[in-house]
Amino acid sequence: MKTRLELKETVRNMENRTETGQWKDEPKAQKKGRLPKTHQDYWGGRLRKRAYLSPDGKTEIQIPLWQVRLHHVGREGWFNLGTANQAAAAIKARDIHVFLKANGWAATLVKFKPDSDAAPRLNLTLGEYLNAVKATGYLRLRTFLNYQTCLRTLVSEAFGVRGDDSKYDYRHGGNKKWAERVNGIRLERVTSARVIAWQQRRLKEAGNSPVAMASAKRTANSYVRCARSLFGKDILKRVKGVQLPSKLPFDGVELFESGNTKYVSKMDAKALIAAARTELKPNEPETYKVFLLGLFAGMRRAEIDLAEWQMLDWQKGVLKLEETEWLHLKTHDSAGEISIDSEVMAELRQLKPASESPFIIASVVTWGKGKKKRTRTRQPRNDSARAYYRCEPIFDRLNEWLRSKGIKANKPLHEMRKEIGALIATEHGIYAASRFLRHSDITTTARHYADHCQRSLKTSQRGSNENQPL
Repeated sequence: MKTRLELKETVRNMENRTETGQWKDEPKAQKKGRLPKTHQDYWGGRLRKRAYLSPDGKTEIQIPLWQVRLHHVGREGWFNLGTANQAAAAIKARDIHVFLKANGWAATLVKFKPDSDAAPRLNLTLGEYLNAVKATGYLRLRTFLNYQTCLRTLVSEAFGVRGDDSKYDYRHGGNKKWAERVNGIRLERVTSARVIAWQQRRLKEAGNSPVAMASAKRTANSYVRCARSLFGKDILKRVKGVQLPSKLPFDGVELFESGNTKYVSKMDAKALIAAARTELKPNEPETYKVFLLGLFAGMRRAEIDLAEWQMLDWQKGVLKLEETEWLHLKTHDSAGEISIDSEVMAELRQLKPASESPFIIASVVTWGKGKKKRTRTRQPRNDSARAYYRCEPIFDRLNEWLRSKGIKANKPLHEMRKEIGALIATEHGIYAASRFLRHSDITTTARHYADHCQRSLKTSQRGSNENQPL
């Protein structure tokens, strides 16, 4: 039986994550000149079943599995052999020793102690790092996949890993083959210099058109923001078993000047509302409801897709947006009560009796004609790794209708959210707009609507001056 002092010393060593917790009364290695260290019998007498103290410090608890302590080039370490069978443990101890002599400590720890904090993965590839980030579980799967796609796209273009249209083929393995080529690139080769060269090449390919150049800058900035998020502090402190380069890929990489991102209204909201009430309400009620939630509630596409009738408080005139079994909000600040005009609430109340869906928007797909006409309800999904919208056909239809009314933005539905944000900023100021749009940071609101707030301030000052006596 070991003394309490010796046991405490071992426990202290284990708590300090050291590999040197050897019993003081452990017998010295017997000299077996007839057996080389490559023979399994050499290790039979060198196996140990170590122990630790119970929480009360009174009981010695023995670990049932055999362990062995190995020495190499001035360093030592304990290895759990994963078995209570002494013969099997001796064979594994021999194998670890042989591998250690041939490959050194770093590779041995990676192979035989992959969960150890001291086991860095050598020659880390992009794919191995992505797997390590995914294993942390810190990012929501859809968010991780979005960041991963951006990083792979950036790296593939930076290294000239060309791919034809098959890289978008997720069903028949085309995307998998392309991803494997990109994943095989060593992370240490993804330097900031390469990223900067990629940015410049993206901009050069846009040509001399100011509009095209501005678009290229926004796209490049979006890729960089998403890709470098995989190397954020919160992720790096959670990633285990990898040895990162001394300089990370995005160290020193700056974004392009975003230029003017102020929202400029290009729609006649009154005319648009009148047209929607005349054309959409009687013929396409689901499309009309999307229009109402997009323009008057400023809701995002995913929020509209999965908003439920029970979220509407008819008495207070608000929609209480919160996470559900299906709806995962963009940020914590996305939750909250959205004030909706009484006239819009009346429109929704009028449309509710015809709905048999728990969701405000009933997504029904129709195809065929006459007797062959078929309908199917698109169900919500929370198991999709990629973006999925049950109302996508309705969103596409509304976008088509909005474009026919002169809205040429890339995302017409999202343009309505911008429009209501601009109107609120003009009438009530930037803080009111930020709260209504549920931005997590008011700087986001200011970036797009500061000009509208300035107009609001000038208008109020002018009105104040007009009321003053001459």
